[in-house]
Amino acid sequence: MTYLKQIEDHIDRFPEMPPLSQQLLGYLHDPQVDFTIIKELVQYDPGLTANILKLANSVHFGAAGKVSSLQTALARLGTEKILELVLSLTVSSRLKVSLPGYGLQAKDLLRHSIWTAVAAQELANLLNMKQVEMIFTVGLLHDLGLLLLDPFIQTERLRFNQAVDAPEASFEQIEQDILGLDHARAGGMILAKWQLTPEIVAGVQGHHQPEQSTQYQDLIFLIHLADMLSLSEGIGTGEYGLQHNVSPHTVKAVGLKKKHLEYVASKTLDKMQELEKILS
Repeated sequence: MTYLKQIEDHIDRFPEMPPLSQQLLGYLHDPQVDFTIIKELVQYDPGLTANILKLANSVHFGAAGKVSSLQTALARLGTEKILELVLSLTVSSRLKVSLPGYGLQAKDLLRHSIWTAVAAQELANLLNMKQVEMIFTVGLLHDLGLLLLDPFIQTERLRFNQAVDAPEASFEQIEQDILGLDHARAGGMILAKWQLTPEIVAGVQGHHQPEQSTQYQDLIFLIHLADMLSLSEGIGTGEYGLQHNVSPHTVKAVGLKKKHLEYVASKTLDKMQELEKILS
């Protein structure tokens, strides 16, 4: 017996995105959107306006020169970056919680998610894969499914602890065997409910089995490698994080070298510390 039906019921009750975020995302999927519309929506939320300006001036998001007005921030950043900002601010509060089933303390998941998002973009720049879209967004959302599965992990703690002792056991397969699905698929189901784009859903669902992907493969490769790099650096490992396996196929496919990992780890640390302050 698995918990698949119960988990699906929990997905139906999973909190919706805030109405303002839903409105903004609807407009931001259109690359030709009139920024005046976006400004009109955002300016009536002082907290969102302040955080957009903070993030627009951060090392990660900032354009050349200080951005001091909302209109300038919107025009300079463009729709994809604004989409990243809105999603970052929408989900960051949900990623601050402790997840005792996975052995994660409060803010561990947020820190791991930010680290993965930044590292994925640094990898894309380093490996000349800059054309890949939605990297930061998928990196930030890739472990959203942990929120859904954590209560079930707590219930089946003994079975999980026994299963991880098996040689070469991958944690996503253990989740699949005991619960009926893994956290990557669970996260994708939440994002599909939120009506996010197919590449975001696929990027989250495929990040632990990148070699099985048939669409958005470069995106999934980058998220997988950034996630594994984050865990290897001890960022958000919790109790089971080191049970995940790196895909040799993916490492070979992108031509990843040890020197790349060292460079990305260094660059990521600098940027994520600033983002963490803003988002937490």
